[in-house]
Amino acid sequence: MQQTLVGCAFCDAPPGTETGEAHTWGQDERVTHPICVDCAIQTEPDPDERDHVACDGCGLVVDTLAALTRFRVELGHLEGALQLCARCSPGGLATYWTRDLTEHLVAE
Repeated sequence: MQQTLVGCAFCDAPPGTETGEAHTWGQDERVTHPICVDCAIQTEPDPDERDHVACDGCGLVVDTLAALTRFRVELGHLEGALQLCARCSPGGLATYWTRDLTEHLVAE
């Protein structure tokens, strides 16, 4: 059996690091990236403004959830969701309905 060594797609974790999967939808198909435990459990607290949303990777605040790509994370017993901006998401925006980041930026 051949095994491909891959690190985390969200950080510089080396190949061989324990990873799970982060899923989202691309334009035509489901997109899957390997994700390490440290990246899977990161979350930013909700911003003070009711309609604002924070990127779980860097804390950047936007005025609409559609400016972030949402990933469903599965890693061992951990399950949950991450919302990442184009800067933190591997390969940039993953879904065709995700809107341009710059016009929705509130705070960095």
